[in-house]
Amino acid sequence: MLTSSTSRPHCAALLALALLLIAAQLSAAEPVASWDAAADSPLADSSGSGHDLTPHGVTVEEYLGTPLLRTGTNQHAAAGSIGDGWEALTLHVVLLQESAHGVYGGIIARDNYGGGEGDVFGLLTTPQDHWNARLRTSEGQITLGTPILTGWHHLALTWDGATARLYLDGKQVREAPLSGQIVAEPGTPLVLGAYSNLRGPFEGGIAFAEVHDRALDAGEIATVWAQWQATQPEITGFTFAQASDVHITDTKSVEILNDGVDAINADGRIVFSLWLGDLTQNCAADEMALARMGLDRLRRQRYTLRGNHDQRDGLYEAEFGELNYTFDYAGWKFIMLDSNPGDKTPIAEERMQWLREVLAETDAEQPLVLCTHHPLAPGMNLRMAGADDVLALFAGHNLTAALCGHHHGNHEEIVDGVLYTKTACLATTRTNFDGDTRRGYRLFHCTEDGITTEFVPVRDVPREDVR
Repeated sequence: MLTSSTSRPHCAALLALALLLIAAQLSAAEPVASWDAAADSPLADSSGSGHDLTPHGVTVEEYLGTPLLRTGTNQHAAAGSIGDGWEALTLHVVLLQESAHGVYGGIIARDNYGGGEGDVFGLLTTPQDHWNARLRTSEGQITLGTPILTGWHHLALTWDGATARLYLDGKQVREAPLSGQIVAEPGTPLVLGAYSNLRGPFEGGIAFAEVHDRALDAGEIATVWAQWQATQPEITGFTFAQASDVHITDTKSVEILNDGVDAINADGRIVFSLWLGDLTQNCAADEMALARMGLDRLRRQRYTLRGNHDQRDGLYEAEFGELNYTFDYAGWKFIMLDSNPGDKTPIAEERMQWLREVLAETDAEQPLVLCTHHPLAPGMNLRMAGADDVLALFAGHNLTAALCGHHHGNHEEIVDGVLYTKTACLATTRTNFDGDTRRGYRLFHCTEDGITTEFVPVRDVPREDVR
């Protein structure tokens, strides 16, 4: 009985200690700062620590049903200094990356990128088309990088006092040793959408961001991404743009391309754009570089094809990459097929074999969009040589649309349930063969019921103004 009576205070003390430990663990699991664009007050720090964001032009909008903080030129939000002297860190963000072409930009940063002061930590974009994570402590500085991907992604930097790790979409991609304490730069604010010096805008969106004073482990990082994905609406419909026949010759001829890019950037419905060949007039190196720089201004992902005017000396490949490829979006497959040499000679057998292999690996029910430079529809002018043989490969598959350029002019027709289109040129150096003076691009609206299209004029160019 003596033992029993004297153990009660001891048990109570153990219970109190256990509760304190649990409370400490729960407290450690909480972020020091947290911002969620889907919250009622998206700029408020939901952790309760008081690190509310001060907006500077940043707006709250939706992208395909998902709320985000829209950041860009003169669009950012700032909090105070967070993290000085810490011995561990997690910085993570769910972001919308609309272009694979990077610039020096701050996604979430206490970093001036290159300055002797203010480089504390950050998640950044670079002109090398990489996402970078940077961290400086009393013992040194590390940079961890991974190639940029378009769309929604989760980036995380963790540091446990000994090792810094970079995670992408719940999986570790880089690590490096680093000890010490996070440097103290009390005058350097944490900024979303730019560097701490308010230069280097991030042209995209931020749905969610957090800062912790501990290193989340791999399981926690994976859970954050999985839980966020589970809350997102399913994409059942989307819109993309298609243009072609830009025929760049010089800086003057890029102006209409810039107009088209500006219009596409301003249309929040457009998730990506297709550029189906004849980006240049003479396939000169400077023409191809100008075309690439013009398309690099697109805020969202773009996909290109080579036209018959783009075939010389591998210049197209040097600026834009592979000639034949596929990509998927929201359950649809897009087949980008180089149709050169064009309307007199069929494509080579190895390209036909590539197409057979793509289709063999594709579900028969998946909606397919076939993109070429030369027309495929039976009634179109300058039809691709061997078009019937190409289309025959799609027997038993769900070919929904076939898009092209080449013969400058607007044309839509449905043959055996397939939508065939060609589009007016987007150039001031060439005319439309159908006599229409309007230049522009085409929109395609994809739903569970199929695909519809409309032409968007960009500029009227009378014949006498064509250079």
